[in-house]
Amino acid sequence: MGTWGTGLFSDDIACDVRESYQDFVGDGHAGPEATDALLSEYGAQVDDPDAGPTFWLALAATQWRCGRLEPRVKERALEIIESGIDIRRWTADPRSLKKRQAVLAKLAEQLRSPQPPSKRVPKRFRNSTDWQVGEIIAYKLKSGNNVLFRVIGFHTDRGGTSPVVELLDWSGEPVPEKTVIERFAVKARRHPLQPGHRNQFLIGRLSQRDLPKDRVVRTGIQLKPSQGPGGFAVFLWRHLDRLLEATYDVS
Repeated sequence: MGTWGTGLFSDDIACDVRESYQDFVGDGHAGPEATDALLSEYGAQVDDPDAGPTFWLALAATQWRCGRLEPRVKERALEIIESGIDIRRWTADPRSLKKRQAVLAKLAEQLRSPQPPSKRVPKRFRNSTDWQVGEIIAYKLKSGNNVLFRVIGFHTDRGGTSPVVELLDWSGEPVPEKTVIERFAVKARRHPLQPGHRNQFLIGRLSQRDLPKDRVVRTGIQLKPSQGPGGFAVFLWRHLDRLLEATYDVS
């Protein structure tokens, strides 16, 4: 479990619980249905002496803020706070213990207070792509030059499915024929790779409009990738030109 502070959401599990609950509600599930789905998803962790308190506290705080606090969740969270089970892991550091106790006291006060009206939780945008492995994609930079990506795979997470690509060592205009592209190597990064990183990157987006369709061309050319996906950097379409220049010296 990754914990980096005494704050309620300074913890990987707490952040995941908050995001998952909001995703379930945003996708149209009623509050109790979202809670049941979370309980099923986390399984044995719900009753784990370390992960369980974090789960219930994060869920209670999230539900209260959304105006959807359920009695069963409120009751379990207050039991955890009153029992002191959550603060056992902070006892070795008196300063952190005091901070965590203040966090829990504030949460208990909040949970006992009237919650705000039920708020609409927006549906999370989830990326999708119909690109194919091996497909050559031309991307026109703001400078007017084209660069070429070769799709090597995909990555799926809470944000949907995004393509993972390798950049070919070419830029210019117009896009070459397949027989020419076949000779292009994968372009190396400007700076030495970090351990575990490779010359590949995922291209993601945070909204439908992030993809600059007027600058992206599916060439119809298929070429075998030089590598499989793994150890990739994460780029966003909205910052792609700047990231390509900084990482690959392409402009």
